[in-house]
Amino acid sequence: MSRVMSQLGIWFWRLLPANPILVRVVLGASRRVRHLWLRFAYLAILLVVVLFSLVLSMSGESASLSDLAKGASQTFKWASMTQLALMCFLAPVFTASAITQERDAQTFNILLSTPLTSAQIVFGSLISRLYFVIMLLAAGLPIFLMTMVYGGVTASQIAQSFALSGSTAVLTGALAIFIAMTSFGTRRTILSFYLCIGLYLFSIYILGQWDDTWVEASQANIAGRKMSWLTPLHPFLALDVALNRVYAPPEGRLTDHSAMIRYALAYPAVAYVLWTTAMALILTVLSIFFVRRGAKLGERTIFTAISERLHRPMAAGQSTRKLRTVWTNPVAWREAKTRAAGGGALRWAIIAGGLFAYLVLFAYHATGAFSAAEVAEWLAALTIIQFALVLIIATNTAATSITKERESLTLDLLMTTPLTSKYILWGKLRGLISFAAPLLAGPIAMLMLFGIYGWLKGDAPPAVWLETGIELAALLVIYTALACVLGLRVSIASRSNMTAVLYSLGLLIVICGSLTSFGFWLVEAAQREFGALVAPFTPFTSIRYLINPSTLFDSAQEFSKHASAERTAALIGSALAIVLYSVVVWRTYAALVSDFDRTMRKQSNL
Repeated sequence: MSRVMSQLGIWFWRLLPANPILVRVVLGASRRVRHLWLRFAYLAILLVVVLFSLVLSMSGESASLSDLAKGASQTFKWASMTQLALMCFLAPVFTASAITQERDAQTFNILLSTPLTSAQIVFGSLISRLYFVIMLLAAGLPIFLMTMVYGGVTASQIAQSFALSGSTAVLTGALAIFIAMTSFGTRRTILSFYLCIGLYLFSIYILGQWDDTWVEASQANIAGRKMSWLTPLHPFLALDVALNRVYAPPEGRLTDHSAMIRYALAYPAVAYVLWTTAMALILTVLSIFFVRRGAKLGERTIFTAISERLHRPMAAGQSTRKLRTVWTNPVAWREAKTRAAGGGALRWAIIAGGLFAYLVLFAYHATGAFSAAEVAEWLAALTIIQFALVLIIATNTAATSITKERESLTLDLLMTTPLTSKYILWGKLRGLISFAAPLLAGPIAMLMLFGIYGWLKGDAPPAVWLETGIELAALLVIYTALACVLGLRVSIASRSNMTAVLYSLGLLIVICGSLTSFGFWLVEAAQREFGALVAPFTPFTSIRYLINPSTLFDSAQEFSKHASAERTAALIGSALAIVLYSVVVWRTYAALVSDFDRTMRKQSNL
C-alpha cells in the first residue's frame, strides 16, 4: 500500500509541481517586463474603479455610517463585476497562447518528441498559464478588503466573488486549451471562442432579465426583479445574488423540484462554481487524448481523405475560380476580401443572428406586445452586443494585419514593390473598415427600419427617432476606424500574432472600459439635454442614450416636453464627436505612416 501511495505521489509530483512546462513558464515568463505591466494594468484598473466609486459614493461631508456602508457596497459591486469581466478576457488569452506560441515557433512537434506524457503537456500548459491569472486574483485581494472598512461588505461576499471569478477563469482556460488541442487554425478559433464567450455572457444575462425566466418562489427586489432559472449557469447572474442585488429562493419553497435543482437555485454561486470546476476537469482530461492524434501531426486520416475527394481539382483547362475585379487600391481589396473569405462563416453567423433578433423584436413591437420604451431598451442592448462583437473582430483583424504578413514572409515582398508606406497603410485601414462594414450594416438598417416604422405610424415618441440611425451609422464607423488604426499600430510594433492580439484586445478593453465608465457616470450625472450632448463621445453611451433618450429624464412627461431640445443636443453632440474622433484617427494614421519605414527596418535588423 505504501509503495502504491509513493508511486502516486511521484506521479502527481511530476504532473504538477515538478512539471517542466510549468517550471519553465513560471520561472521564465514571470520575469518578463510585459507581465509586470500586465499585473500593473490589472491592479490599476481595479484600484481606479474602487477609488472612483468610493469618491462618488462618499462625497458627502456629513455622511452617516449607513451611507458609508451603502457606498462601500456599491464600490464592491463595481469592483467585483470588473474583476469578473477581466477574468473572462485574460484566462483564455493566457491559456490558448500556451499552445499557439509553441506552434508559431515550430516547437510543438519537438515538445511531443520529449518523454513528457500527454497529461504533463496539457496540465503543464494549463496550470502554468492559470498561475498568472490566479496570482492576479490574489494580488487584487487587498483592494477588495478596503471595501470592508465601512461595513456593508462581508467576508462571505468577497469569497463568493473570488470563487466565481476563479472558477470562470479555470473553465475558460480549460476550454481554450481544449480548442487549441483539437483545432488546426488556432488564431481563427480563438477569435471565434472569444465571440462565443461574449455572446453567451450577453445573451444569457439579457434572458435573465426577462420575467418569463424568473423563479416564482424567489423574492422580488426593490425594482421588482426576481432571480432567473439561468442564474446557476451564468457568472454575472450568480454574482448579482452574491451581492444581494437579487434574492435566491429558500430551499424550503422549492419542494416541487429535485434535490439537485433545489440546491442549485437556493445556492446559485456554489452551484456555478461546482459545475464549472467539474466541466473544466472533464475538458482537460479530454484534451489529453487529442495531444498526439495523427491529425494533429498532419498525417492522413479517413476525414482528410474524404475532404480531399470533395475538394478534388477540376480537369485541366477548366476554370477553378471566378474572375475577381481588384479595387483601385489592391492592398485594401486584399485586406477586405481575403479576410472576408477566411472568416465568412463567422461573419455571416453574427449578421444572421443579429438580424433574426432584430426582426423578432420588430414583430413584438408591431403586434403591440412591447411598448416603445421596452423596445428601445431591447434595441439598445442588441446594438451594444452587435457593436461589441464588431469591435472585437475589427481589433483582432487589424492586430494581425501586419504580423500575418511578417509570419507568412510576404512583408518583405510587399516592401520591395514601388508602393509607399502611405499607400500600404491607407489600403490596410480602408480594407479593414470595409471588412467590418457588413457587420455594422445590419444594426444600422434595423434601426432605420424601426425609425421609419415609428414615423409612418405617428408614434409620439416613437421607439427610435428617425435620425438616430444616421447618427449612429457615422459614430459606429468612426469608432470602428479608431479600433482598426489602434490595432494596426500594435500590429506594426509586434513580432507575432498572439502578442499583437493580446495587446490590442487589452488596449481595447482598457480604453473602452475607461471611456464607458466615465461616460456613463458623466451622462447620468448630467441628465437631460446636457447628457444627450455628451453621450455620443463614448461608444456604448452613444448607443444607449441615442436609442433610448427617455432614460435621461425623470419621467415620460418630462421627456415629451423636452424631446425637441434633446434631439438637437444629440445631433450637435454626435457631430462634435465625429469631428473629434476623425481627427484622432487621422493623426494616429499619420504617425503610423511617418514611423512605418523606421519600424520595419528596426525589426528587420537593417
